[in-house]
Amino acid sequence: MNKHGLFKNIASLGVVQVANLILPLISIPIISRIIGPDKFGVVNYAATFIGYFTLLIDYGFNLTATRRVAKDPNNKELRDLVFSEVLYAKIFLFLISIVLFIPCVLFFEPLYLEKKVAVFTFLTCIASLLSQNWFFQAMQDLSKVAVLNFLSKLLFTIFVLLLVRQKQDYICMPLITSLVAILVGWISYYWGIRKYNIILRRISLKKIFNLLNREKTIFFSTVVINLYTATNIVVLGIMQSEESVGYYTAAQKLILISIGVINIPLAQAFYPYIGKAFGKSKEEGLQTTQKIFPWVIILTSISGVIMYLFAGIGINILYGKDFKPSIHVFRVLTLVPLLIAISNSFGIQIMMNLNMDKLFFRITSSGALLGLVLNVVMIKWLGYIGTAWNWLLVELYITITMYVMLKKQGINPISWKEFNLIRLKHYIQLMFNKAK
Repeated sequence: MNKHGLFKNIASLGVVQVANLILPLISIPIISRIIGPDKFGVVNYAATFIGYFTLLIDYGFNLTATRRVAKDPNNKELRDLVFSEVLYAKIFLFLISIVLFIPCVLFFEPLYLEKKVAVFTFLTCIASLLSQNWFFQAMQDLSKVAVLNFLSKLLFTIFVLLLVRQKQDYICMPLITSLVAILVGWISYYWGIRKYNIILRRISLKKIFNLLNREKTIFFSTVVINLYTATNIVVLGIMQSEESVGYYTAAQKLILISIGVINIPLAQAFYPYIGKAFGKSKEEGLQTTQKIFPWVIILTSISGVIMYLFAGIGINILYGKDFKPSIHVFRVLTLVPLLIAISNSFGIQIMMNLNMDKLFFRITSSGALLGLVLNVVMIKWLGYIGTAWNWLLVELYITITMYVMLKKQGINPISWKEFNLIRLKHYIQLMFNKAK
């Protein structure tokens, strides 16, 4: 993939993600005022909990399967094999998820008290089973990912605004989310099969187990990352009220939108591009990462400053006066996208492409352990604001640790000379010229 393809991917993802930003800004002000902080917390709590099952079904394939195909994307036999393995593995993991979900909804009080919300939210697991975004990413065909993401946001916004009219309609939100996600997931599956002429192979249960065993390190890494992000909300819901969950998740949702608009397009576009550079040589991969790194820092830093300065105005406009406590949470979290962007460069772009999976797992595991302990302490001390500080401190710890460990391995992830304004200007002009 040349710089023209890279620029096209970033541009297509960026433009659609801006649309993905605008659509929630249309729906959030209306929905939050209708259902209030308590039901807003209920819906987000269920989504967070069901996130464990979607995490299991995805099994880190967006990294491992993407990496396998991206190294030789023109190899049709490899594409068919990996596509089939991932699909059958997801079906197996989906069945396991159903078995695990039933006792959770029957015996875990927060889910039992809102059974309909839990069941409707669980349907998103079907969408995870069908989604082939990992495959489009591996094929560096990210315009498809962008279109599918936009379609899901558009349909959700339309149906939510039509159907959620009073407080008790909060139950409709997870159902709409799931049905839209399933539709888009099916389109993703059909699109991938047809465009790349995928021929599904029969995959035995033994091969599925071998695949899951082979990729378990990355999967457990995604699990531990979830422990210091999503699990914060689960613990908060156990220790505090529904309103507290609503205040925290309202701010977190805006931060996640920011990450979706800036961090995710950059990460998705750069991962296969950098991976191909590493495929040529370690030196070329590192040089490519170092050249890209300043732009990641600049974009996320600017967005962080803007979010901090306009936090009060933004929360009041989007959520209303009932969500005023979310302002402090939001300001604490405005540094998180920058830290995630840096750790993504160190961990995903460098460590993953150099097959340093075990080191990545050790670092994220230690961060997760720190987060679990710190979260309980911080919630007791500061309530829902403590949850925000916990996420920030854990991201800071992981970012610093990744940098230190890479340096110990003799790898320099940052080239400060690339921050030279003349170099930056020259590099961006080169990318634009290639894109013409």
